[in-house]
Amino acid sequence: MSSQLPTTAQTISFDLDGTLINGPFGRVITDLEDDLIDRGIEARGAILRRHTALLDSDVMASYDWQQIVADELAEADTSAPFDLFERLEEYAAAGRTTLLHDRTPQLLSRLRSAGWRVLVLTNGWRPYQEPILRHAGLLELIDGLITSDDVGEPKPSARMFAAARGTAERYVHVGDRLDHDIAGGNAVGARTVLLRTDAPETADADYLDDLARRQRVPADQHPALTGPDLITARLDDLVQHLLRQ
Repeated sequence: MSSQLPTTAQTISFDLDGTLINGPFGRVITDLEDDLIDRGIEARGAILRRHTALLDSDVMASYDWQQIVADELAEADTSAPFDLFERLEEYAAAGRTTLLHDRTPQLLSRLRSAGWRVLVLTNGWRPYQEPILRHAGLLELIDGLITSDDVGEPKPSARMFAAARGTAERYVHVGDRLDHDIAGGNAVGARTVLLRTDAPETADADYLDDLARRQRVPADQHPALTGPDLITARLDDLVQHLLRQ
């Protein structure tokens, strides 16, 4: 699927992990660390710490898990005991992806039937995200997948949102992160929705402040650029809200 997609008058893009799904990649990393421990190599948490450090220095590289693992294991003078992509495919095929919202397929289809172009816009790289979507039965229910390796920059880059919006007159972006999703979408004039299963029925400034701390949102992105147009815990509430407008 190309990031150069046909456009309609209204487009909605969804972040993936933490917004629509909990994917199985964490299981892959756990398997890797367990295998290394069996070989006498203590790597518990080291791979995720390297990923976290890259989030502060090179966000694009922080999603190149194959390279992160290779670099970490090179320091231990070893290599991965299995192919990460193959193990991820196995878990995805075994149904280890959790849909975070009831009736997700039906709700995405309902949006498309109402004339919305539905996209997934994710910082995860295509080789990881596409098989997860396919095996979860969601790939065929969306109009396109746009990943950071397609665009060459991750969210909150304006290029990511421009690739999703195209020439759509009405553009909504939905995500679970204030920095990547809400600040990024707001900066380019999108309507933004914070979709999190832990969102209270009445979310206030205290909730956003606490979330900003937990997500380590930079001070210059909060609160001016991180105020979403809608906060909800339920995908069906979001869909009903959009279809009423």
